[in-house]
Formats: sequence, C-alpha cells, structure tokens
Amino acid sequence: MRTWDRVRRDLLLPFRFPALFALSLGYSGLLYAASLKAGFLDVRSPYWVVSAGGLLLLSPVYHGVILPAIASALRGERIAWRGALRPAFDRFARLFLGELVVGAAVIVGALLLVLPGVYIGMRWIYYKQAIVLGGMPLSEAVRESIRKSRDGPSTVRLFVSLAGLYGCAVGLDALLVRYATEPVVHLGAVVATALALTWMNVVVTSQYTAPQAGET
Repeated sequence: MRTWDRVRRDLLLPFRFPALFALSLGYSGLLYAASLKAGFLDVRSPYWVVSAGGLLLLSPVYHGVILPAIASALRGERIAWRGALRPAFDRFARLFLGELVVGAAVIVGALLLVLPGVYIGMRWIYYKQAIVLGGMPLSEAVRESIRKSRDGPSTVRLFVSLAGLYGCAVGLDALLVRYATEPVVHLGAVVATALALTWMNVVVTSQYTAPQAGET
C-alpha cells in the first residue's frame, strides 16, 4: 500500500468505524474525570493517586479491547465486540506491568536530558501491540518492539506523526484554557483527546502490522 493511501486510511478509520472513537471517548472521559483534582505527573498532590491509579487500571482494559478492534478494521474485517472484554482481562496483568515498567523507563530517560526518554519510548512503542496482538509476555514484547523499531526512517516518521497528534491536542487545550470554567470546553477537551487517542493507536497498530523489509 502506498504511503498516502495508508495515511488516508488511518485518518479515516475512526469515522468509518465510529465504535472505535466511542470507546476512546469513554476512556478519555474517565481519565479526564480522574485527573480533575491533579494531573498524571502532579506527584505532590494528594489526589495524584486517583489520576495515576485511574490510568494504570483503565489503560490495560482500553488497549486490550481497542487494539484487536483496530487490527480487524485495518484488515477490512468486521469488528467482533461481543466477548472482547474477556481476552482484555486475560492480558490485564501484562499490560498493567508494562505501564509501570515502560512508563518508569521513559520518565527516567526523560530526566536525563529528555532525548533518552524519547528514544526509549519510541523503541518500546509497540509493546502493547505485541502483548495484545502477538500474545507475548512483557519481556518478549519489549524485545519485539525493539526489533520492529530498528528501521530508523520509519520510526522517525512514526514519532513525527505521534508528536503532531499530541501537539494538536495540547495546543487546543492551551487555546481554550482561558475558558476552562465553561462546561463545553471540558467536553471539547474530552472529544479532542479521544480522537487523538484513536488516531495514535491506529497509527501505531498500522505500523506494527505492516510488513517490514524482508518479511512476507
């Protein structure tokens, strides 16, 4: 598939399969509610445990459900939502541990002049896909992610795509911060975050499932 065709397919996927966006909207709303008192990195606040705990508990379930759905959609198959929670809970422990291990590694790397954190984050970017779609344990999933991300140019392009999506979401929040007391602004932030999350998972899963050079 040509690069532009793939980009267009990935961007249109949340609109062709609205249930993907709906799932991200629910997840985004729950995270937003959990972080109202304190942000995910605001460790000095006593409410930080609520936001961090919400992320650690909700993220494994969300990714355990949405990643197989995205993979099916990318293949042009009908998404099987019935019974999707059971395998997600089966993978919960591995994804939960991954959030702790990978998150800690990225934070430590970021403290070392930022770039090491970015490097670790991009080399380990596929670990969730490897766990959910490949059925791998965490250690093997990390090794698989490192193998998948060894192609420098494609990893840089993935980083630029994710940074652009994240930057758009953050920029929108910054523009609307003066209107933070308006309920519609909170709703807009949740919707924008949900769309960005859906696109991020689509882009990473699309890259993970794409054949690499030498693969058939």
